[in-house]
Amino acid sequence: MSRILFNRTPLRYGGAIEQPTIDVLKNTPQLWNASLDDALKYGGELTKAAIGAMDLRFDRKHIVVDTKVHMLMPGMCPAIPNWHTDGVPRGKELRPEVKDVPNIHAQEEMTTSRFHLIVTGAGCLTEFVAQPQLIELPDGPHPDLNKLINQATERMRHCEENIPLKTVTAPSCQAVEFDWWTIHRGVYATKHEWRYLIRVAETDHMEPQTDLRQILRTQVQVYVPESFAW
Repeated sequence: MSRILFNRTPLRYGGAIEQPTIDVLKNTPQLWNASLDDALKYGGELTKAAIGAMDLRFDRKHIVVDTKVHMLMPGMCPAIPNWHTDGVPRGKELRPEVKDVPNIHAQEEMTTSRFHLIVTGAGCLTEFVAQPQLIELPDGPHPDLNKLINQATERMRHCEENIPLKTVTAPSCQAVEFDWWTIHRGVYATKHEWRYLIRVAETDHMEPQTDLRQILRTQVQVYVPESFAW
């Protein structure tokens, strides 16, 4: 077992965009692992504005853009609602996008991936841990990495003997910058609304897609409790 330090770098905040109208949100294309050029070309005016609000440094080999648009009801979650980190290297080639066992220890010897996030609306804004956090994890690759990170973070959040875990919510329509050591999570929606999310990764470890049939998303899913009903 090894103790790993998370949340090493404070969140940084960038520029902001106007809250988009429902009409704009409904007609914004969704992207999966797009290059910056393809995102600007095919992502629509909202995506162009969001990228323009971000402090991209262009100091990594690749820029990869993902966008999602959800129509949410209270109780829906647009992502698996557990604490996790983004961009963990996986498999023998240590590529974040492959479906293989994650190896977060490898990050210590690799250039850090940087992420820029914007979420619109008011009822479903990403939550971040906002303080350094030591977590004991098994050495080497481990299939339950995110489960272990989530359990450790929840224990700290509810431990009365410790200082309460400090968390912050992403400000609506404003860019938030974090890296692959930053623990965060999606949350359950608290109101009816259309929601747009864009995440732009600056990374040396994952190349963007080149096939438009893969880049242009045709659907996204939500997660709901078993008791959910229309």
